[in-house]
Amino acid sequence: MAVLVEVVFPADITIEMIDAVTDEMDVDTRLPAGSISHVHYEKDGRVRGVDLWESAEAFQTFAESTLQPAMGKVAAAHGVDLSQAGGPEVSITEIHRLVR
Repeated sequence: MAVLVEVVFPADITIEMIDAVTDEMDVDTRLPAGSISHVHYEKDGRVRGVDLWESAEAFQTFAESTLQPAMGKVAAAHGVDLSQAGGPEVSITEIHRLVR
Protein backbone atom coordinates (compact mmCIF):
# COMPACT_ATOMS: atom_id res chain seq x y z
CA MET A 1 0.00 0.00 0.00
CA ALA A 2 1.31 3.44 -0.93
CA VAL A 3 2.30 5.76 1.90
CA LEU A 4 2.86 9.47 2.40
CA VAL A 5 6.04 10.14 4.39
CA GLU A 6 6.39 13.54 6.03
CA VAL A 7 9.70 14.49 7.64
CA VAL A 8 10.50 17.58 9.71
CA PHE A 9 14.25 17.83 10.11
CA PRO A 10 15.99 19.13 13.25
CA ALA A 11 16.61 22.89 13.36
CA ASP A 12 20.36 22.38 12.73
CA ILE A 13 19.62 20.89 9.29
CA THR A 14 19.47 23.61 6.62
CA ILE A 15 17.82 23.60 3.20
CA GLU A 16 21.33 23.75 1.67
CA MET A 17 22.24 20.56 3.52
CA ILE A 18 19.11 18.78 2.26
CA ASP A 19 19.94 19.95 -1.27
CA ALA A 20 23.42 18.45 -0.79
CA VAL A 21 21.95 15.19 0.52
CA THR A 22 19.63 15.03 -2.49
CA ASP A 23 22.61 15.61 -4.79
CA GLU A 24 24.70 13.01 -2.92
CA MET A 25 21.97 10.39 -3.48
CA ASP A 26 21.48 11.48 -7.13
CA VAL A 27 17.70 11.24 -6.78
CA ASP A 28 17.10 14.09 -9.24
CA THR A 29 18.07 11.78 -12.08
CA ARG A 30 16.89 8.46 -10.69
CA LEU A 31 14.33 7.94 -7.94
CA PRO A 32 15.17 5.11 -5.53
CA ALA A 33 13.37 1.78 -5.85
CA GLY A 34 9.87 2.13 -4.42
CA SER A 35 9.84 5.93 -4.49
CA ILE A 36 7.03 7.68 -6.33
CA SER A 37 7.88 11.35 -5.72
CA HIS A 38 9.83 13.69 -3.45
CA VAL A 39 9.71 17.37 -2.49
CA HIS A 40 11.51 19.35 0.18
CA TYR A 41 11.01 22.89 1.33
CA GLU A 42 11.44 25.24 4.28
CA LYS A 43 8.54 26.36 6.44
CA ASP A 44 8.53 28.09 9.84
CA GLY A 45 12.32 27.87 10.04
CA ARG A 46 12.46 24.07 9.59
CA VAL A 47 13.26 21.97 6.55
CA ARG A 48 10.56 19.48 5.61
CA GLY A 49 10.39 16.64 3.13
CA VAL A 50 7.31 14.96 1.72
CA ASP A 51 7.54 11.72 -0.22
CA LEU A 52 5.23 9.18 -1.74
CA TRP A 53 6.45 5.59 -1.49
CA GLU A 54 5.03 2.32 -2.76
CA SER A 55 5.21 1.00 0.82
CA ALA A 56 6.49 1.84 4.29
CA GLU A 57 9.00 -0.99 3.90
CA ALA A 58 10.42 0.56 0.71
CA PHE A 59 10.91 3.85 2.56
CA GLN A 60 12.54 2.11 5.55
CA THR A 61 14.96 0.24 3.29
CA PHE A 62 15.90 3.47 1.52
CA ALA A 63 16.27 5.38 4.80
CA GLU A 64 18.63 2.79 6.28
CA SER A 65 20.69 1.99 3.18
CA THR A 66 20.91 5.37 1.44
CA LEU A 67 19.41 8.36 3.28
CA GLN A 68 21.07 7.93 6.67
CA PRO A 69 24.60 7.45 5.25
CA ALA A 70 24.17 10.46 2.93
CA MET A 71 22.83 12.60 5.82
CA GLY A 72 25.79 11.57 7.96
CA LYS A 73 28.29 12.48 5.25
CA VAL A 74 26.72 15.86 4.48
CA ALA A 75 26.18 16.75 8.14
CA ALA A 76 29.82 15.99 8.96
CA ALA A 77 30.96 18.15 6.03
CA HIS A 78 28.86 21.01 7.44
CA GLY A 79 30.13 20.53 11.00
CA VAL A 80 26.81 19.19 12.32
CA ASP A 81 26.85 16.29 14.79
CA LEU A 82 23.63 14.38 14.08
CA SER A 83 23.75 12.71 17.49
CA GLN A 84 23.47 16.19 19.04
CA ALA A 85 20.99 17.60 16.52
CA GLY A 86 18.26 15.12 17.41
CA GLY A 87 16.29 12.95 15.07
CA PRO A 88 13.77 14.06 12.50
CA GLU A 89 10.05 13.95 13.17
CA VAL A 90 8.66 11.34 10.77
CA SER A 91 5.04 10.48 10.11
CA ILE A 92 3.86 7.76 7.73
CA THR A 93 0.28 7.73 6.49
CA GLU A 94 -1.31 5.04 4.33
CA ILE A 95 -2.72 6.46 1.12
CA HIS A 96 -6.34 5.63 0.38
CA ARG A 97 -6.18 6.50 -3.30
CA LEU A 98 -3.25 7.46 -5.49
CA VAL A 99 -3.82 8.82 -8.98
CA ARG A 100 -0.78 8.79 -11.30
